[in-house]
Amino acid sequence: MRSPLARCVAASALAVVLIGGVSGCAVLPGASSPAPTSTATTPDPTPSVAEPTSEPSAAPEPTQTPAGDYGGFAGAELAQICIDATLSAFPADVAFTIEDTRIEQRLVSPEWLVLVPAQASGLEAQAQCTIGGSLAAPELGMSSASLEPLPEEQIENLIRGENEGGDR
Repeated sequence: MRSPLARCVAASALAVVLIGGVSGCAVLPGASSPAPTSTATTPDPTPSVAEPTSEPSAAPEPTQTPAGDYGGFAGAELAQICIDATLSAFPADVAFTIEDTRIEQRLVSPEWLVLVPAQASGLEAQAQCTIGGSLAAPELGMSSASLEPLPEEQIENLIRGENEGGDR
């Protein structure tokens, strides 16, 4: 278990993210739905007058999960579950950057790959988890604390359910 100070820091970080999400400043897909809508119209300002009438059904990209809908989880909830599962494996000075969490839908169960960036002992670090189930009963598949972010090739392997370690 972590010290009360580490828990306080983690709780404070979550509060900052949630407050930032309410004000529309968060980067997590589930924290602010207006951001993806505005970025979709920004690159092509001239035809935007004609396109909004035909584009609402085409706005969400088919390869992405709708903003904030990760099988009943919000992005910040998945990030916090992963942080809670890996916190004890990090050095005491770890600071997570919840707003930069990367969440990928997997082809296997558990359904979500959650990568939470962090700083620990002056190094770029990352909490890495696979999470499924529901908010009431989350199922944690893999949880790992790393002092360096995963390479993209390994992320793709995890999305496919390959090279997870353990008994898989």
